[in-house]
Amino acid sequence: MSRGRAVPGSRRGPRAGGACPAPVRSRGTAAGRHAPSGRLSSVFVLVALAAAGCPRPASAADAAARAAPAAALWSLEPLAASDPPPPPPGHAGWPRDGIDRFILARLVADGIALPPPAAARTLARRLFFDLHGLPPTPDDVDRFEAAVQAAGPDAAAAALVDELLASPRFGEHLARLWLDVVRYADSNGFDWDEFRPEAWRFRDYVVRSFNADKPFDRFLREQLAGDELVGGPPESPADQDAWIATGYLRLGPHDNAAGLFNEQARSRAELLADLTETTGSAFLGLTFSCCRCHDHKVDPLSQADHYRLRAFFAAVRFADDAPLDLGGEREEIAAHNRGCDAEAAALRGQLEALPESEKSAREALAARIGAVEASKRRFTRGLLMTDEAATIPPTHVLAGGDHATPLEEVLPGFPVVFAAGPAVIPAPADPRTSGRRRALADWIASPTHPLTARVFVNRIWQALHGRALVATPDDFGHAGSPPADRALLDHLADGFLRDGWSVKRLVRRVALSATYRQASAGAVDHFALRQPRRLAAEQVRDAMLHVSGLLDGKRDGPPVWPELPQEVLDSNPAFLDDNAEKTKGWYPSPPEDRFCRSLFLVQKRNTRVPLLEAFDLPDNSLPCARRGVSTTPAQALMLLNGPLTIQASRAWAERVAGEAGADPAARVNRLFALAFQRAPEAEEVEACLVLAEARGLAEVCRALLNVNEFVSVD
Repeated sequence: MSRGRAVPGSRRGPRAGGACPAPVRSRGTAAGRHAPSGRLSSVFVLVALAAAGCPRPASAADAAARAAPAAALWSLEPLAASDPPPPPPGHAGWPRDGIDRFILARLVADGIALPPPAAARTLARRLFFDLHGLPPTPDDVDRFEAAVQAAGPDAAAAALVDELLASPRFGEHLARLWLDVVRYADSNGFDWDEFRPEAWRFRDYVVRSFNADKPFDRFLREQLAGDELVGGPPESPADQDAWIATGYLRLGPHDNAAGLFNEQARSRAELLADLTETTGSAFLGLTFSCCRCHDHKVDPLSQADHYRLRAFFAAVRFADDAPLDLGGEREEIAAHNRGCDAEAAALRGQLEALPESEKSAREALAARIGAVEASKRRFTRGLLMTDEAATIPPTHVLAGGDHATPLEEVLPGFPVVFAAGPAVIPAPADPRTSGRRRALADWIASPTHPLTARVFVNRIWQALHGRALVATPDDFGHAGSPPADRALLDHLADGFLRDGWSVKRLVRRVALSATYRQASAGAVDHFALRQPRRLAAEQVRDAMLHVSGLLDGKRDGPPVWPELPQEVLDSNPAFLDDNAEKTKGWYPSPPEDRFCRSLFLVQKRNTRVPLLEAFDLPDNSLPCARRGVSTTPAQALMLLNGPLTIQASRAWAERVAGEAGADPAARVNRLFALAFQRAPEAEEVEACLVLAEARGLAEVCRALLNVNEFVSVD
């Protein structure tokens, strides 16, 4: 093996080059993402060393070697914000925004006719599903149609968008997008998949942040380094949120049984790899997983770049002991508990002084001691992360990504294509932390960073338009898709920065554009044209609850556990081997609590709610930038025969019978108004009446829940 020169940020040691073999899955891995451990590691290392035949450039040579591909990679270039092109002759009335002028230029250049505006009902449904994740009520659509007639479509759309953005439902819906990106789950994964009883605080933090229109750069900084931003225990609700945001660093799969197999080092390496790769994909749209074992094959990222980025997280430790209570309340709890401890100690002294023969007196004292102990107040805890700055372990490049084979040490630093050499780490406000994550967060959140704003506005465009401008939202590299319209992407990113990283302003701008408000294009396939979309898994379930009247008003708090079929429970061995802490089983919530929005259902990694899984709920062991959309027999069976469908159908029938009275035709009209916000056609009325007479109103409801119009939005 040849010995490479030191890389930027390196202190010493050889560097392995060449390709590494594919990772081998070892006991209990979450997704086969790490190098093998145990006896397999020596074999893995031999193969990796055999492949490492060539020295690689380092330091200035490393940067020079990567300059050419970096220059060719569009996403690493500064934002090229340009004025939107003027509309061509004859089209001056179509654009409503600079967005539309870019789109108009492309449509005209590609010879595609301008789409007409969507009908008021269609636009209302679209806005409600895209901004709230729920269907509108019939009254919502009626009010919007009346506003269009009275004030015009532009003013009516602006008023409706503002109303939707001001509702708590907005944050609940948009949070789902971000939770996918950061692999949120309420459990650890791996074999035992233990429940994380405090993870929900991070979910609620995301909802609050989007509803409050927290600037995205602050939102980003808090997740990477909220504890370092605060510089100590929380003293305000804002401080609490910053601490809760560090739950991002804890969301990945965690093998709680690693210690039983002496695999703590492997588990720690997996944690750091997950943080590095998720941060790279979520915030930067770069695939750092592709340079964990070797230099990236197509992007200007070296293997050392992966570990320089990993070094920012080297000091992290679980902060389950950090209280979230505010300063005054922390002191009250501590003082109360000190009093309890003193009282319990005095009682124990009395108990020790009593002879064994005074059994009843001893039992009474023991009961009093137990009552005093039970009266102690608990601090509020969360799924948190902080640093252990006193002893920061060194970070090494790992041969083939194997934690058991460290090579040269590296210091925290950004990819060489951005900056050679170690990063400057300012002194932290709290000496118990390292300041490393704060430095990383400040770099990523810089308005001059070429990736951060581009990546996020691309996610918002995808959420609202159905397809992203960059079709690979987590890969802005050479292997990813080029932007369908880079000028438009940069225009959106520049506007996002100029608006102070405001997510609501970005959403409002896109939602009010003529591009967003166009009618669906049907068979014409073009990035600028809309196509009908099937609802996401959560939207399907929530729409069923909404129209049936079952959807409750839960807005936050611990997750709700739905009832699962017995065969699902029997298929998970962990449920049969529960522990004293009750973290491995399945614990259905009371029936009256199970009709919450799907966002608030428990998100276990190894056990999924069958209805949601059938409709492409993503694997939450990995970040998900874009959900798949499948068409399978399981979906039809779930919608037709699933227990929730039957329950919702019956509740919906009862609701309509109460609202529409005994007239069968009036009931059918009300069903269509609730489900589709329109009146039924004559043949639809006739078909529903025939079915209702033969099978009852609940069967009509079940049939309507299964039509394509119910699970789609134009």
